[in-house]
Amino acid sequence: MVEILLVATIAVICGAILNTVRGCLNSDEPYSVKKLVGSIIPAVFAGLAITQTISTIGLGQIEIILLGLSLGFSVDYAVSKAKK
Repeated sequence: MVEILLVATIAVICGAILNTVRGCLNSDEPYSVKKLVGSIIPAVFAGLAITQTISTIGLGQIEIILLGLSLGFSVDYAVSKAKK
């Protein structure tokens, strides 16, 4: 079985990438690798934090993935709004 820490971190990174793609589709600017890397950095820390602070004992792998996707999306959204 895959370790929960790895699953949550990858899911959070995917959620952050989805938010950057959403932002790119809603603007006229081309997709920027700088924005992608900028979204992955806080997403990695959020993925590590979620597994350290939230009790994931009773959650299955699907629940961790869904939680990670939503957390990654919301972390990247909050960081992008804070930059503006």
